[in-house]
Amino acid sequence: MPNFFLSSAAGDDDPYVRQFFDDLRGRVSANSSDHGAELSFLGTTGNRDTALPPEMLLRLSSCDVFVALTSPRYFRNATCGRQWEIFARRFGPGDDRSAMVPVAWSVDATVPEFVGRPLTAPSEGPPRGLRQLIRLRTLRPEYESFLDLLAQRIVAAGETVAPPAADPVTDFASVPDAFASSTTDPPVHLIVAAASREEMDQVRQDLGYYGAEARDWAPYRPDAPQSLACRARLLAADQALRGEVSTLDDVLGRIERARAAREIVVILCDWWIMRLDGYRQLLAEIDRRGLDDAVVLVPANRADRESMDNLAELRFGLRTTFRESWRHSPAVLHRDIDTAEAFDADLAGVLEEARNRLFRTGTPWPDADEPVVKRPILRGP
Repeated sequence: MPNFFLSSAAGDDDPYVRQFFDDLRGRVSANSSDHGAELSFLGTTGNRDTALPPEMLLRLSSCDVFVALTSPRYFRNATCGRQWEIFARRFGPGDDRSAMVPVAWSVDATVPEFVGRPLTAPSEGPPRGLRQLIRLRTLRPEYESFLDLLAQRIVAAGETVAPPAADPVTDFASVPDAFASSTTDPPVHLIVAAASREEMDQVRQDLGYYGAEARDWAPYRPDAPQSLACRARLLAADQALRGEVSTLDDVLGRIERARAAREIVVILCDWWIMRLDGYRQLLAEIDRRGLDDAVVLVPANRADRESMDNLAELRFGLRTTFRESWRHSPAVLHRDIDTAEAFDADLAGVLEEARNRLFRTGTPWPDADEPVVKRPILRGP
């Protein structure tokens, strides 16, 4: 029977995407002659732009139908753009591409012309995205009908116009993002001021928040297992901003270039890094030169017992490293962000202010003498 690849951008809707995939796989199996759907694959991805699991690359090169759950986040996700590009390359010039099936997860996306019009459920009123259909029990009949229609289309396309299989891609990062030229979203530089697990082994006991690279840092585990960089990038995409993740390599030059281009800079800072002399000196130099339009966000996960036990020392290290900002520009230093939800709220506010500033020439961040509305400070257990 035809097998399909479901392409989706990772985010808060992941459980609903999984439910939809399971439901759709069952309907495709029921509409096929051999009732076998074990080869279908869910390709939900983040936006790390590095590599995909080998199995996912194998399925992209061999599946019959490509189903894309379109949304603003989807078209800003470079990994999804690369998935689309890999499947599209399997067609020849002039081939029927109806085996590429865009489905509207939400209806508020600006869709590139080459994608075509995403499918929505038949409705007498305004069109509804699949996300709404699957969440609301009152729309269950519409959801069930849409599943049947989509499954029938997948089976028909897979049996008639499926592209030939291709060799799996070996260098995913080199594949162009099919959607890159279709977005003019301004960039936001997300600088991860953290270290690898190996480096952090020098200064703390609990290394469960770190990975092989600095950008793997995930300070809100276990409640939010994804990396902070990935979380920030997805939130930026929701605000029509193109998140560009980097680490402290060439950070001074990156900040200067961003300032010259009037681009947004957000530093995601692990306060434990202040215990590593080289990094502490680098961050102090950033502070000495002046943060200006840059903002520093400092997580303080209340579930991180080691951090809570060392709270006073960690705050002291942060204060002495960002000495100038602490004294003169407290509005650019967001500290003690104790939950992933609080981080989302702080970052959303920072990005909203920055977006507004892009439309106002020469408008600085709030002056240090202006009143600052402060969130309650975490005092420890």
